[in-house]
This record gives sequence, structure tokens and C-alpha cells, in this order.
Amino acid sequence: MKVLKFTYNGITGKLGPGAADYEAEFLKWTDDPGIGVFSCSDGKERKIPTCAVVGFNDDDFPKQELSKEALRQRSVFGIILGEPCHS
Repeated sequence: MKVLKFTYNGITGKLGPGAADYEAEFLKWTDDPGIGVFSCSDGKERKIPTCAVVGFNDDDFPKQELSKEALRQRSVFGIILGEPCHS
């Protein structure tokens, strides 16, 4: 799937102009809501927000379930903090 350029600071994401120079295939979910691990056409695995993946349809993949332990460890004042990433 085509990936739009993006930045994600662990709380919010922003789509940039254009597309990344790789395509991605979904592998699994992370413990960060809406963020998956993808195998990319350049041989790297990346954490990518699904909003940056063109044509990503939640119904085509397993439901993301966040463990209570992960939520407890990553939650600050009720906000889930994720690992920053970018395209």
C-alpha cells in the first residue's frame, strides 16, 4: 500500500505533502492506538499510523486490542503516549 509522508510525535500525527518512497504491508498492531508495524518495500519494518496508509481499511485486518497492562504503562493523565515515528 502507498504511504503518505507523515510525522507522529507519540500523541498526534500530521500528514505532509506527497508520498513516501516505499510501499508498506501490514504485519501487526502496536500498543499505540491506530499505529501498526508494516513491512516496507525498502526492506525496513516501520511503525506507521494507519491514517498515512492509502486505502487502509480496518475491516480487512484483525481488530486492534490494547492490553490493560499496556494502557496502564503508557497512559499519563488518561492520554496514551506512543513512540514518535516518521516516514
